[in-house]
Amino acid sequence: MYNVYSPHIGGLADTVNFLYAVKKLVFDDKLVSFIELIGILASNWEGHETLRVLARNKYAYYGNDSDEVDELCARLLNDFADGCDALNNRSGYIFPGGVSTFGRQLQWSKRRLACAHGRKAGEVLAANASPTPGSDHIGATAVIRSYCKCDLKRVPTGAALDIKLLPSLVKGEEGLDALVSLMRGFVTLGGFFMQPDVVDVSVLREAQREPESHQNLSVRVSGWNARFVTLNKEWQDMIIDQNESGR
Repeated sequence: MYNVYSPHIGGLADTVNFLYAVKKLVFDDKLVSFIELIGILASNWEGHETLRVLARNKYAYYGNDSDEVDELCARLLNDFADGCDALNNRSGYIFPGGVSTFGRQLQWSKRRLACAHGRKAGEVLAANASPTPGSDHIGATAVIRSYCKCDLKRVPTGAALDIKLLPSLVKGEEGLDALVSLMRGFVTLGGFFMQPDVVDVSVLREAQREPESHQNLSVRVSGWNARFVTLNKEWQDMIIDQNESGR
């Protein structure tokens, strides 16, 4: 008999994107030296807005079915799993790992520093094993492909993938068939923990302005459902921001 303690990491996509941005900016494209980049991040990108926008928008980060960055994600997750495995059987404990934030990305944002992939200090970044908000530009299928390139058997206590879908994509019988096909493709590729959510940002903003008219509006919040109007404005803004395009 063992005692089970499950370490979970958060910010997976942000860590991967940070490392990938350093690789591209410093070593591949040679746009800035490593020392210069560290200084730029320490100043929260002040005076380097052009470079920040380039870092944010030029590269295909995790969630866009790019083998180069997805291999980095798989390697990072494997290294984490290796670290968990190395602790097993010590004093009767085992350490099955997982990936999750489950809303803590809002709490953590106050301690976030500037990131090499064009993000400023204090931004609310990636939830669970999902892409950094605004960095996935191709669609849900590409997000799933990036996620499933990881060896998900190495994180047996879960790696939740949040998928945001526009209402128009799942409307009617054709939309329902498309959603079923998306789920079947997810399972076929080896995925095992997906949380799809149908979101219309304009409705969310309207609910902020007129909460009394949207009492039954539910949203998915990193593993659990909540009535949108019962959340405080900070949580509401985070949900809206995570469903909008990158700035």
